[in-house]
Amino acid sequence: MKYVYYAATLVFTAFYAHSVYGYATDPAFWAGEYQRVGFPTYLVGVMLVVKALGVIAVWVRKPVWLAQLAYAGFFYHTLLAVMADAALRDPIALLPAVLFVLVLLSWATQNHARSPAAAYAPRPDHPLGSQA
Repeated sequence: MKYVYYAATLVFTAFYAHSVYGYATDPAFWAGEYQRVGFPTYLVGVMLVVKALGVIAVWVRKPVWLAQLAYAGFFYHTLLAVMADAALRDPIALLPAVLFVLVLLSWATQNHARSPAAAYAPRPDHPLGSQA
């Protein structure tokens, strides 16, 4: 479980860190992409900050509740990205779907690899959490 956690977390946070880099280096392109899917362009600056802080929160985990808030943000962001791309019948929708699964895997296995334990994630000492 530890390897699943670190692999999923590394891949999904690397994608998010790369998107932060993209927002910082070419905000006009990303504003156009946000506009294409119907989102306001001012979100580019907001998402740059929120994604960067979310990646840091997931890796630092101090306080744990902040990491859980970051996971919730990543969950809803990837879910909305899948729905927006699917509504446009955009083939790129597969990438947010993969990220969605990676976010769920990272969240579900975090208590197997890190401490202190997150309150709302499956725990290794719980009968359902120790079967995997």
